[in-house]
Amino acid sequence: MVPVSKVFLARLPVALLLALGTSIQGLDVLQALNNPKYEQFNKALTEANLVDKINALKSVTVLPLSNKAMASLAGKSPAFLKATVSTHVLIGYYDQRRIFDDVGSQIPIETLFQSSGLAKDKQGYVLVQQVNEGELVMGSAASPPGTVFTSALVQTVANNPEEFVAIELNEPILVPGIENLFSDVKVPLGAGEKAASPSALAPGQSSDASRLCMGLLGAASASAAFILGL
Repeated sequence: MVPVSKVFLARLPVALLLALGTSIQGLDVLQALNNPKYEQFNKALTEANLVDKINALKSVTVLPLSNKAMASLAGKSPAFLKATVSTHVLIGYYDQRRIFDDVGSQIPIETLFQSSGLAKDKQGYVLVQQVNEGELVMGSAASPPGTVFTSALVQTVANNPEEFVAIELNEPILVPGIENLFSDVKVPLGAGEKAASPSALAPGQSSDASRLCMGLLGAASASAAFILGL
């Protein structure tokens, strides 16, 4: 006797079988966002080594940005860009209806940035608000109380119920304090002040220059580790 499952599949239309095959093979986020409009966002996902991490999630929501919106992040460091783009990946399935249901709940939604190990306090989470008579906006859960978010939901780009959904935002979600995780350490000298030479220091005495050097090395190591992978 032929198993019922095989009989059922044999009677399905070819197009539906192809669709099921795509789902079984797993998510390809770059293919789902295969639109010139999201070229820069896809490039950021690729350069930040986030594609495989997103594809491996059982259910995920991606909040892509148009090339125009991505322009506001031009000139940022690779580590900063990776952290910001990671904030645009929600762990779990949140279509627009489900996001609307979260309005006013103040329940934070976890993002991929939370798993980086660098997020502090609520930096790895986002919240949902409703503004302007029904417009849905999202922002960092680390924002000060009373902050009105401005990253608005534009349109659903792709949707595979309960597994994957992509919803375009009009501008990036910016996480307060995130720039401090990757900023260079700079200690300006005062007017007429000269840096002390190592030879002028007493044995065993720590120098400001040494501490600055160690700080720079530590910051560089943290940024390098984050760029290599969450």
